[in-house]
Amino acid sequence: MGVVDIVSGYRCGTVQQMAVTATLFPDRVTSSTGSAAGLSLRLSNDGDDGQLVTITPAGTLSSITSAQSDTVHLDAGETFEVPVLVDIGPAVVAGDHEAIVEVRSGDDELTTAAASIEVLPWTEYALRLVPERSRSGSTGRHRIEVDNTGNVPVAVEMIATTSAGARPVLTTTVITADPSDTGAAELRVEPTEKFWSGSPREHEVLITATGSDAQTHELHGVYEQLPRVRPWIGPAAAGAAAALLLSAIIWFGFLAPWVSDTADNAAAEALARDRALQDLRLAEFEAAAEAASELPFGTPYDLRLAVEPAQGSTSSASSTVATGVEVSLTDVVFQNPSGAVGNVALRRNGDVLLESELANFRDLDFHFVAPFVFPAGSTIDITVDCITPGPGATNCNVGATLLGFAADDE
Repeated sequence: MGVVDIVSGYRCGTVQQMAVTATLFPDRVTSSTGSAAGLSLRLSNDGDDGQLVTITPAGTLSSITSAQSDTVHLDAGETFEVPVLVDIGPAVVAGDHEAIVEVRSGDDELTTAAASIEVLPWTEYALRLVPERSRSGSTGRHRIEVDNTGNVPVAVEMIATTSAGARPVLTTTVITADPSDTGAAELRVEPTEKFWSGSPREHEVLITATGSDAQTHELHGVYEQLPRVRPWIGPAAAGAAAALLLSAIIWFGFLAPWVSDTADNAAAEALARDRALQDLRLAEFEAAAEAASELPFGTPYDLRLAVEPAQGSTSSASSTVATGVEVSLTDVVFQNPSGAVGNVALRRNGDVLLESELANFRDLDFHFVAPFVFPAGSTIDITVDCITPGPGATNCNVGATLLGFAADDE
């Protein structure tokens, strides 16, 4: 380990400036995610006077580097060692990193020491299919998400298959995700044959995924194919036809003969009034038929989001509305089965729509006359701030069930 002047920079080892020298040793260590790399900072006062030095972590690892003491008093000729820990968390990517400590003496002289830390690679990720069940008369829409919680990039290769009567279409067959990031791919399930009426048909969806760690995973889902003609269209059309038929019967069975038998002005005036009344009734029937043709708001839609943040942390779970679809939420049910303390919020594109304190409920439901509308591409998420987990629990286990309708975004 050499000693170099501060003007020429620093390296793994010792940098000397004036009377105080600082050395981090060992000059190279190996650590893994979830552990702390232990170092020792050796301080030497080569001057003739005592020095009060201040120890400050620096560099890219400064936020996770801590010294046992922030200040040390060194007598003349004294050498003292201070333990230094570097907490290697999941956010630190695999590879070589440099731990840097700055030591400033009482007369504002600066000494810098550095050591190299090799972080070992660690692969961990989670896959999910959102939603697990889709419902449509034309195309089922799903989203495959990969959450990378390791410290190396991951790549997941996918093969999609369905039961007979449907065809899967993936936007990409490989999802890549950097550390602490989420990668995604869209999946469409297209029926090979569409039908106009009858009972819904279910198509099983299977995603076989192989990660860059050679691990194989399976995701299961269902596309529920609906008939092109909804059950409510028949009653609406029948109601409109009955209204028109009733109007025709009234006109041809009663009004027309009476008009033909009336020749004086009084009868003509009465006929004009009757025609005006008939026109008003016809307009009302047509308006009712048009209103009936616009119901309902879409196909039923349901989604569950769940998070499990640890005490003192915040966690979110989200779902993105598929392209070409608009979601209207009419019912929201928050669940806090363990009795945790904290806060939960429903958000749309990061904006809070609904917020509640966990300690106030175990189960809490909301029902809306005017629904929350989520356009295509918008994000539905719940965010939980965990203050205290429930009795016997280590995390705040909180969920939300969201109900409403999904319609084509026209």
